[in-house]
Amino acid sequence: MEDRPHIFATLVGNIQSNPGNRIKFGAFFKALADRFPLAEVYDAELDGLARWVNAFQVFTPDMRLWRERFYKNLSAFRQRSQKVATAIERSGFRIDLILQIGVLFDARWYQPQIPSLIYTDYTAQLSARRPEAGRSPFNEYQRQRWIALESRALQRAAHICTWSDLARNSLISDYGLPSERVTTIGGGVNFERLPQLPQRPLDDRSPTTLFIGKDFHRKGGDVLLLAFAEARKVCPQARLILVTAGPVPPGLPLENVEIVEPVWQRSAIHDFYRQADLFVLPSRLETWGDVLLEAMAYALPCIGVEGQAMEEIIEDQRTGLIVPAEDANALSAAMVRLFQQPQLRQQWGQAARRRIETGFTWNHVVDRLTPIIQSVYLSSLPQERRSVSRGAQTQ
Repeated sequence: MEDRPHIFATLVGNIQSNPGNRIKFGAFFKALADRFPLAEVYDAELDGLARWVNAFQVFTPDMRLWRERFYKNLSAFRQRSQKVATAIERSGFRIDLILQIGVLFDARWYQPQIPSLIYTDYTAQLSARRPEAGRSPFNEYQRQRWIALESRALQRAAHICTWSDLARNSLISDYGLPSERVTTIGGGVNFERLPQLPQRPLDDRSPTTLFIGKDFHRKGGDVLLLAFAEARKVCPQARLILVTAGPVPPGLPLENVEIVEPVWQRSAIHDFYRQADLFVLPSRLETWGDVLLEAMAYALPCIGVEGQAMEEIIEDQRTGLIVPAEDANALSAAMVRLFQQPQLRQQWGQAARRRIETGFTWNHVVDRLTPIIQSVYLSSLPQERRSVSRGAQTQ
């Protein structure tokens, strides 16, 4: 008997045509497909007329807010849920388990007979605690309704996996989920293979800091520019590569700063990592920290901030530094420390690369996910089939 469940995976965004989703999840689904038959990787995004109507209904001249409202509104949640449920119902493939990425919809909207597993990096409750970051576009009524829909999806899932303990703790404390139904499995670095490491001379007197954050404000770009200007008073030859869509507000110091528009070409991003000597990400809200994993794969020591999931990625004083959030002085001091100690940069960077190699590839994530999938699948089988399937696994 085939004891591996056939999985219907679904997320918002097409992993073939959408470069962001392809980069973020392509390696994950490849690793997953090596272990389990994938019936489909289904795009839950609204399309056609529904997409245009959704965009019109939530329009605001504030483009950042419009984008958040486009994905996070009650009507879109329901429509995506119905779209996925219909796709499952009409699928010609065998489906034993639904794997839902994120909680922008409910894949079991009217498919309660197929068990589901949700893999998510954040919660609406966490976003609501940091309204200044712009990831919670609701008024109070909308927020309560959204959380009710989110809670319904989470309660109906057989198990929830999270990128971070931060998200796991929120699901338990904010949503009342039993701790045994929520497991942190982490996230993987978004490279098909780990890169060869560049040679970084220890006598370089113009160390380069790298920042990658499309959303300049949410990623703390303003804090970084202020901190970098202070750090240059001690290390005037230091450089900063700022990869961001901005906009960068006027009046911020930009001396020795190169501002680069974000690009999807991975070769260009790889060049930035090769040029850098350290990586800095002082985000106001960070759901996980994919760019930190990428920087660590390039043996870059990283500087992050407290109160975020990045504390679970960066080992303070071993692979980088964690400083108080929105504290430009502390961030400046951390940069100066690494500017002035190239051997420490090398030591921590090498430790960062080893950390990726031993726990932060997508194969590692799927290793942690596999027993959960098997357990959910077995629990859904009739007793007589469950015994046969367990016997097959032990042979």
